[in-house]
Amino acid sequence: MTVSRRTLISGLAPAALQLTAGAAWSKGHRLQLSAAYGDGIFHTQNLRNFAARVGADTRQSLEIEVVSGSALKPMAQVLPALKRNDLQFGEVLMSSCADIHPLLAMDSLPFMVRGFDEAARLWQLTRPVLQEFLLAQQGARLLFAVPWPAQGLLSRRPVHSIADLKGLRLRVQSDATKRLAELWGAQPVVIAAGDLGAVVEQGGIDAMITSSATGADIQAWKAMKVFLDIKAWIPKNMLCVSELAWRGFTEPERQAIGRAAESAEKEGWALAQQADELGKKILADNKVSVAAPSADLRHMLDLVGERFGREWVAKAGSSNMSVLMEYNKKRH
Repeated sequence: MTVSRRTLISGLAPAALQLTAGAAWSKGHRLQLSAAYGDGIFHTQNLRNFAARVGADTRQSLEIEVVSGSALKPMAQVLPALKRNDLQFGEVLMSSCADIHPLLAMDSLPFMVRGFDEAARLWQLTRPVLQEFLLAQQGARLLFAVPWPAQGLLSRRPVHSIADLKGLRLRVQSDATKRLAELWGAQPVVIAAGDLGAVVEQGGIDAMITSSATGADIQAWKAMKVFLDIKAWIPKNMLCVSELAWRGFTEPERQAIGRAAESAEKEGWALAQQADELGKKILADNKVSVAAPSADLRHMLDLVGERFGREWVAKAGSSNMSVLMEYNKKRH
């Protein structure tokens, strides 16, 4: 069975995502939105729906052109461009901006959340702080954030405990995965995203942390026989609007943007969960064992998460610790 990520996630969109902005740009103010990923990604489809809603709700007084694939600006340049109003709207992966505020890294800390409900609660705790920071320091108004599917563990053989990971060749693609390889005693292997499918099929790695959607995309069943749904982390993309642009909008236009943002966030979270479940189904249909971790392994992973939390606090400082403390208070 051949399934591409484009096929996997483009088929998820509900009827609302089929909306298109039909009016000519000349009828209103032409605004640009930099979408970080390709047209087939549900994040991009959700952004197009957001733009269509704004256009319809303002009777095309605001028309937003969504340009996908970071074609307008590389992701690293989006927030500076918003500050200057070179872009009016921009999407970024939150953790890619962790150098400007430690809370932007929280959704990618391993084993901080056990699922989408906890991810949503963590987002509600971090959101007010990040909204204030981005507005005051970056000249950007945070509109909404949408998660990716949860990160699981693909493996060539069953994993019942962390000890089973010792010595395995583990793909690493970030500081967090490098640290996990170190803690688990695994052998870190760096693989470019474009080479991943071929390396997996050739047996170049034994395990990797990735989403079920990516597992389906690379046809991981050719070599990997187990997908543990450990939900290691649930990263998010956020959409911001330039504050300079915002000041030029009328109050009804601002309200229309707010309503569209609220709908886009709600629909985006639902789409992420659909992509997560569909990816797991495709893996299972192709004879990959899909299961949740055992209670013992879950406990071990939670302890790893606590360690990452302590290391994050050491870097983030006490001023940001209150968010983590409030989150953990209701988690246990």
